Amino acid sequence: MPGLFDGTPLERPVTCDRCGRELSACSCPPETANSTGPPPHEQQVRVRRERRRGKWSTVIAGLESDAAGLKQLLSELRTTLGAGGGVSDGELVLQGDHRDKVIAHLATLGYRAKASGG
Repeated sequence: MPGLFDGTPLERPVTCDRCGRELSACSCPPETANSTGPPPHEQQVRVRRERRRGKWSTVIAGLESDAAGLKQLLSELRTTLGAGGGVSDGELVLQGDHRDKVIAHLATLGYRAKASGG
C-alpha cells in the first residue's frame, strides 16, 4: 500500500537527528531521559525542612537537571505526598514537613538523598 506522500517531494525516510542516516542504519546510542545532567546515583541531594511564613516546608537541593526534569520530579512528589509546591532558584519546595518521606521516595528513584539541617 502506498504512503500518503509517495511520489511527492515530501516523501523522505525518517533519519537520525545526530548522524543524518536512516533510523534502520543508525548506530547512535539511544538518548536517556535525563540527558542534561549526571545520572541520579551520582547526584548528592540534600533534603531539609524550613519554616517559611510560619509554616513548615521541605526543600530539596542539589538536583542537577534542566527545568523540565525538575518540574517532572516535582509533579511526581506532589502527587505521591498529596502536597503543593514549586521550583524556586533550582530547588524544589514542598508544602509541609515531608523530609523523611521525600528521602525514602528519592532513594527508590536512585538518588543519594540525605537529610540536612535540624
